[in-house]
Order: sequence, then structure tokens, then C-alpha cells
Amino acid sequence: MLPIKVYNGPHGQGPNPWKVIILLEELGLPYDIVWIPYGEIKSEPYTSLNPNGRLPSIIDPNKSITLWETGAIINYLIAMYDKELKLSYGDDRLQECWHLQSWLMFQVSGQGPMWGQKMWFTHIHVEQNLQTAIDRYGNESKRIMGVVDSSLRKQRQRLGLTADDPVWLVGEKCTYADLAFASWNTLLPTIFPGGTLDLEKEFPEYYRWNANMLKRPATRKVLDFREECIRSMKDTGMEVVERQVDARQLPRYEKSLDVGVA
Repeated sequence: MLPIKVYNGPHGQGPNPWKVIILLEELGLPYDIVWIPYGEIKSEPYTSLNPNGRLPSIIDPNKSITLWETGAIINYLIAMYDKELKLSYGDDRLQECWHLQSWLMFQVSGQGPMWGQKMWFTHIHVEQNLQTAIDRYGNESKRIMGVVDSSLRKQRQRLGLTADDPVWLVGEKCTYADLAFASWNTLLPTIFPGGTLDLEKEFPEYYRWNANMLKRPATRKVLDFREECIRSMKDTGMEVVERQVDARQLPRYEKSLDVGVA
């Protein structure tokens, strides 16, 4: 099998490409990361791959497929390459099979956009200390964590699990729906700086859930590599700040790997 190409932007702090890379690693699929400076993603030739000019995109030479948007990419990889149902459920468990889609859509429409806006107004927006926006997106971000936390708690009760047992969003195993949240979770120290979030106290099920994802060897390998990229590569994100009239700076890097690990 030829490697699947995944486009990512140095130095790699952006969470969305890692959603795809985690899935590839968990499925044991070969892949190559194609590093493209952020200053080049809004112009050709990249916009022929992704007309939205965002990251990631993938090229699968095995199927002659080019895709963008993480939800579409994740669904494609699962449909094509998770025949053993390592991270999904089959038609014999139809409720679980489609319930995974609800959680994936919740991640791409909820966690990503709301957390991204919290990050923007906390660190990047040209007008500093715009507290109404910071509060709005902070509250919405916490509401999203609360939805997950409450659902995990109900799932634990329904399955009769102890406090030490891992619990997942759907069924009895970790799936692509859980893992879609993992790379965004690494940004929590930056999204909520200065102790404005006590994840373990405020959302204990979310905290344990994230800790259990980070114990998975494949996921941990990818996030270890992400940390190394952030430490060792030049950050081209400033190219985005320089072209946006409503941006002033990038957020200060916060070590993020151990979020949720006791």
C-alpha cells in the first residue's frame, strides 16, 4: 500500500491535521506528512486540492482520491480501511454505527469551531480583552465539555462500569468518534490560560476519557511527534496573522501533551 499524503502546516500546533494522522496511525496505515507553509494555503497549487484553503487535505494514491474537511476524511478512511471494525461498528450494530456519526458531527461543528473562537479572542484578535466574546466562547466551550462529560457518566452507569474502567462515547470500545476530540484537547492549556479551567474538577469524566485516549500507543505516538514538531520547526502561522487585519499575534506556546493525564 502506498502512503497516504496528509497536508499539515508547520510547526504543527493546529489540531485538525492531527485528527487525521491519529486515525491513520491507529489503523496502521502508511502515510506521509506534506508540510506546507500557512502562507501558501490560500493560493494555487494548494487551493486546487482544497478550495477552502485550510488544513488538512489528503491524497490517497491507492484509490486516486483527494479530500478535504476532517469529517469527510475520517468517514472515508473508516469506510475504506477499517474493515476489521477496529474503530467503528458494523451493520449488525446499526444504532452504534450511526451514533458514531452524531458524535463526529458534534466534534466538527461544536468543539472545533467554538474552541477555535475561544482561542482567537483570547490570544489573536486585534482588539484585546474583548471580554464579551471571550466569555461567550469560553462558556460555549465548557458547555460542549459538559455534554460529553454528562454522556460519558450516563454511559458508565448504563454499562455498570467502575470509576477505574475506561468509558467511551459509543459502545464498549474507543472509536473514531472519541479520537476526533483528542488533538483539540491538547490545546486546553492555551484555550483556557491561567487556571481558568480545572478540567479534572469541573469535568471529571471528560478528564478520565481524555487520559485514556492518551494511553493508547498509536495516539500517544502521534501527539509525542506533534510536540517535537512544535519544539523543532519554524512556526509559519505568523504568515496568517500578517495578512489578517483583525489579528495581532499568535498565542504563546503552552506545553499541551499531558492534558488529562494523572
